[in-house]
Amino acid sequence: MGVLAVIVAAGLLGPVLAMFKRFPIPIVVGEIIAGYLIGPDVLKLVDPDEPLVIILHDAGFALLMFTVGLHLRLHDPALRRGAPRALLAIAATGILAVPVALLIANYSGLGNPAAIALVLATSSAALAMPVLTDSTAGKLPSEYAGLAAWIVAADIITIVSLPLVTSGSSTVRVLFGSIAVTVIAVSALGLLRLLRKTSVWKRISQLSQEKGWGIEMRIALVMLFALAWVGPKLGTSLLVAGFTAGLAVSAFGVSSRLTTQLVGIGEGFLIPAFFVVLGSTLVPRGLATTHGLVLFGGLVVGTLAVHVIGGRIAGFRPAFGLVASAQLGVPLALVTLGQSQGWLSGEEASAFVVASLVSVAVSAYGANRLGRPLTTHLPHGVPMDLRGAEE
Repeated sequence: MGVLAVIVAAGLLGPVLAMFKRFPIPIVVGEIIAGYLIGPDVLKLVDPDEPLVIILHDAGFALLMFTVGLHLRLHDPALRRGAPRALLAIAATGILAVPVALLIANYSGLGNPAAIALVLATSSAALAMPVLTDSTAGKLPSEYAGLAAWIVAADIITIVSLPLVTSGSSTVRVLFGSIAVTVIAVSALGLLRLLRKTSVWKRISQLSQEKGWGIEMRIALVMLFALAWVGPKLGTSLLVAGFTAGLAVSAFGVSSRLTTQLVGIGEGFLIPAFFVVLGSTLVPRGLATTHGLVLFGGLVVGTLAVHVIGGRIAGFRPAFGLVASAQLGVPLALVTLGQSQGWLSGEEASAFVVASLVSVAVSAYGANRLGRPLTTHLPHGVPMDLRGAEE
């Protein structure tokens, strides 16, 4: 229990650093820094290979990907209107990312250019969508429809593709596992919606609210962690399990109480624990090596160039490309998968994590250019359209 107390306490560094008004630091940065400080490199208070720590890491990762999927707002009609330009931007960034990834892989020594290309071309809906959505009306302004569609589609495509380029299993097995997990998640959410319409469920739900049982949250967590258990057995990963569960909740529009409960347990405990444990696995001194600098610099410059140039090809202003360059879910998922599979070292993982944090700063600058400041408390939070959903 001592390790658990240390991890939870270390996670408090994130909110503390985010409190500074003059130079606010994104909350995930503080959590990752705290994890590094308590990890094997510095204070040696936490061993990332300890079973309890691994469980915390995996549960937090699943809930993080759930949150990422939750922000994708697939039911928003504005996304459909912006789809044509978005598809052109995705095609342009995807094509541009390939030669850049090959160069980075060649000079950094990382033998997975496909994974690098996905990171270069990805975007973060969890970061961008709350910024682009009007907080008062909870709607997406028409002028940002194309940008939002670009970010959401890029996020989905790269997340779904990531297990294919990182897994040691056959492509067919990974595809089958991903499809199976998706079908299970959608079916479970569909059954949950049908169950909510019955008189028995309404009575149970009423008692749950009155007595604080949290029945909906318990059922959803059972589904999420069951998918996280089944997914690897079917050949896919925790990434797909968490992401598809969140995507299904977003698409089906499950009650705001349920989403708030799930995100609450994630924000208050498991997601900060994931970032802290992730920080304990990093080896930042690797950034001082030639290969580390090449990988880090290539990721930062390559991401910026791919999104700005690709966006211009599709007719987007440079500021739109800066907003779309924000990365979070895919780089962190790649680090998690790469380290668990043994092909990504702590030094290389540090380059991906730090580069993704730089992309958040670049995206914040782009958001300010658009007059829509990026909050430092992301990626945690419930999307506005879900807060207004049926109770």
